[in-house]
Amino acid sequence: MRDLAKTLAVDIAIGVVAGLVATKVTDWAQTALYSVTPAPVREKEERVRPGPPAEIAALDMANRLGVRLDEKARARAGHAVHYAMGALWGPIYGQLRRNTRIGASGAAFVSGATMSLIIDEGLTPALGYSAPNRDYPVLTHVRGFAGHLVVGAVKAAVAEALYSLSDLRDRRPAQRSWIDRDRFNPARRLRR
Repeated sequence: MRDLAKTLAVDIAIGVVAGLVATKVTDWAQTALYSVTPAPVREKEERVRPGPPAEIAALDMANRLGVRLDEKARARAGHAVHYAMGALWGPIYGQLRRNTRIGASGAAFVSGATMSLIIDEGLTPALGYSAPNRDYPVLTHVRGFAGHLVVGAVKAAVAEALYSLSDLRDRRPAQRSWIDRDRFNPARRLRR
């Protein structure tokens, strides 16, 4: 039980760090992708977009708590929400690796794609933090999905590097088989 708690704590810590790094790298990737987006698409996005979704979410949370945010505080709070989402989604990669038969590239794809579909395409418009999906050009959705695949890939690279440096390097961070002899023991050895 103690090994299981330690393994889970390390998985969460590695996932949070990987999520934060992936969020920063993806910001750069999204900026690059946005810069090559055709001007008419960018113009339509700006017309329908109520503002940066993370800032709108931060403002909503602050309003619910009865806190007033000036413009500078709103921007900082928006960054905090953006990075918190990346940090919170980070451990999903490690859990996919540890508790399924999905390999590193598959877990990278699934964690990035699900973040795009659940957060960007689902919750963000449903909560009013962005315009409805139908208001945006298709290229906007494609660019967002591609950006989240970058999130998954960077998260995988960082997590795998951190696993190799951790004291769990001799434990398997993934590929648990449902029919293995060890009866689902999550503290198994890593594949090399």
